[in-house]
Amino acid sequence: MIKAMIVDDEKSSIDLLQWLIQQYCPDITAIKTARSVKEALPLIQSFEPDLLFLDIQMPHESGFDLLTSVEKWSFEVVFTTAYNEFAIQAIRFSALDYLLKPVDEKELQKAVERFKAKRIYASAGQMLFRNFMQNISQGNKEKFKLALADATEIKYVALDEIIRLQAESNYTHIFLRSKSVFVSAKTLKEYDEILSGHHFMRVHKSHLVNPAFIEAYTKSGELQLSDGSVVEVSRRKKEFVQEALKGIGL
Repeated sequence: MIKAMIVDDEKSSIDLLQWLIQQYCPDITAIKTARSVKEALPLIQSFEPDLLFLDIQMPHESGFDLLTSVEKWSFEVVFTTAYNEFAIQAIRFSALDYLLKPVDEKELQKAVERFKAKRIYASAGQMLFRNFMQNISQGNKEKFKLALADATEIKYVALDEIIRLQAESNYTHIFLRSKSVFVSAKTLKEYDEILSGHHFMRVHKSHLVNPAFIEAYTKSGELQLSDGSVVEVSRRKKEFVQEALKGIGL
């Protein structure tokens, strides 16, 4: 049984999301709603939701104001927002979840399945939100820190700390400048999307590389990186890699 709460200042948005949950998310068996931060705060305490669908932009006080007012989380958050590229990238960098308005039933179902799969402890979710607030306060997506979360720990790493990412089945091994390796339950495809626009190069179906750490491109079609690792470049990516490396003087 999952208890869900919807916080949104627009009644039409609440009604739509509530209807979609009732139609397509049978694991959610109880729903409460609120149309303001003031109304939501006491309801969170009394209802104790497992999952909070939270509108970011509301008059007077925002969804962020609500979260910073809750002393100890006992829920997971899914932000609901109209398209805002900067905010969405900050959310994804912080390993938080979101739905675009108007909410699509299939995306809603995926969000609920992600919640069921991870069930991050409340304290971890709160830490991820703090990283999100730090990211969004930067005003510059190049300064975002990437939250790497698994069942036992959360790391926050700057992009210039990441040498490369390598796919291993449905997991991703992230190789850091500190010589440590973090294993994430996210796929390489997800990281490719998150890091889009941050100069990382998808050189192979199994490899995503930070070009700042490339030292050479060999005649055999491999990249030599500053940590001593060698990464294969796929045949269909060779022309793209050669052009990209010309741009950085290699």
